[in-house]
Amino acid sequence: MVGAVALAAAGVVVAVSVIAVIFVFGFGGSAAAGDEAAAKVEEIAPVSLAGRWTGHYYGYGRNGDAQDCGDDGCALTYDIVACKDGWCGIAIKDDNSCGEVAVHLATDTSQGDGAFRGKLELSKGAAPYAIEAWYRTDEESKIGQLHLLGDTGPELLLFRRSYPFEANFARAGDATCKADKATS
Repeated sequence: MVGAVALAAAGVVVAVSVIAVIFVFGFGGSAAAGDEAAAKVEEIAPVSLAGRWTGHYYGYGRNGDAQDCGDDGCALTYDIVACKDGWCGIAIKDDNSCGEVAVHLATDTSQGDGAFRGKLELSKGAAPYAIEAWYRTDEESKIGQLHLLGDTGPELLLFRRSYPFEANFARAGDATCKADKATS
């Protein structure tokens, strides 16, 4: 009987030892993996939209034909600068002077790095667009690209009757306008 109890006790000690080893190495490895993932997150710099952005706009699924906006096409230029709620885009007038703040963007962390949500006002009195924007860097030219997709209304809903908006912008230099000097 004593031998059976000693054998059972030895089995319990071995089982507890195995569980302890699994626990230490299992969670220790997870902690190390967590530290490695945290280090990778710190290496990713937040996307900066600061600069002058120029591009063309059009409705969804169209290619921005010049016939819609005359010979110059539907060109827009904004100086995007940091502002209170994220990023503000100051419209650049035809004479290259600073216009009104027409774009408001905030980081959209739910969509990942380089995603933004906000509002665009093409002109006073017109319905503003609820927009989503995505930033990427062109692989070949290394120039920043900003794609905007929007719709009139309080939120972006692609399948409704409205006035759709889509634009592709490229970074064209440094911003010269400042949000406090804009007329709006």
